Amino acid sequence: MNVRERVRRARANLEPSVLGQLAQAAAAAGISWELALQLPNHGQPFFAPIAAAIALGAERGTRGRQAIRMMTGVAVGILIGAAVLAVAGAGAWQIVVGTATALVVTTGAGAPLMVRNQAAASAILIVALHRPGSNLAVQRLEDALIGGAVAILIARFLLPVDPIPLVRGEAAKLREQLAAALDDAAAALAANDRKRAETAVERIWSIDDSALGRALLTAREVTRAAPRRRPLRRRVEKLSELYRELEASVYDSHAIATGVVRLADSDQAAPAEAAAAIAAAAEAVRAIEPVAARAAAEAAREAARRLRHADSSLGAAVMAHGAVGVADHTLRAATAREEERRLAERHRPLRQRLRRRPNP
Repeated sequence: MNVRERVRRARANLEPSVLGQLAQAAAAAGISWELALQLPNHGQPFFAPIAAAIALGAERGTRGRQAIRMMTGVAVGILIGAAVLAVAGAGAWQIVVGTATALVVTTGAGAPLMVRNQAAASAILIVALHRPGSNLAVQRLEDALIGGAVAILIARFLLPVDPIPLVRGEAAKLREQLAAALDDAAAALAANDRKRAETAVERIWSIDDSALGRALLTAREVTRAAPRRRPLRRRVEKLSELYRELEASVYDSHAIATGVVRLADSDQAAPAEAAAAIAAAAEAVRAIEPVAARAAAEAAREAARRLRHADSSLGAAVMAHGAVGVADHTLRAATAREEERRLAERHRPLRQRLRRRPNP
């Protein structure tokens, strides 16, 4: 990989939303340190900024949950470590017992990985760093509470992630990935290039829509947990309807891929209508504006009809069926997008709505 490519990837990884999240984590670390220093006889509150940075370093939309899990794990580990100290004192085998107990208890309870790791780490620290007369357990618990509270305040109250761009961003990636793969398949059939067609089919089958599903789950969680984002719940549900249609288009593209395989394996060249139907389906996938989406869907339907008339083979029938399926999903997505935009307009501040109205 050359230097230019590395720089390009670095810029892509450090997009503005990511830089904003990193800045929030850094600021939260400093705030947590200063708050913990205000506690009497607290010593060096090293874990408070660590706790805040860990919580806010999680994926967008999961930061508040990460903070709660971290505080839960720390509390469990402190209780277990303190119990081991009270019964058996400090030492190597006591660390083994404390660590094993923390892991067994949290794993048995079905706790997430963050809770298990923090419980084990806290139990180890309480036993390993114990000094007679010290209050390490209390200090670590206070640090976790301060760092976690700062993270929750930022993640869920002050600067919660906006779920709408989160979902739209993942959908845009999936839409472009699917459309590009369909374009490759259309070009391969038009050129009667069997090897290129096989590559395009593999590309279609490898499309993964799980990132969009995770984004939708995160968006729903944000609108439940963050008070500032609760008014967006209905819009998120409409977006979920819209993007379920996009996910369904991915599965209908598998039918198109099956048709491509059958036509590419035939001794005769695929009819021009086959490439046209795939290209029309790709345009339907790309269409965003409702009017353009409906026109693209109708064009895909018409292209599928022409393909059926031109070729009565099973491969052409399967391909046409997939193209019609993509068109149907595009139509339903257009309706959902219009409803989502009406909800957005309804919740737009009155001043902005008046500004958008034309002068009489």
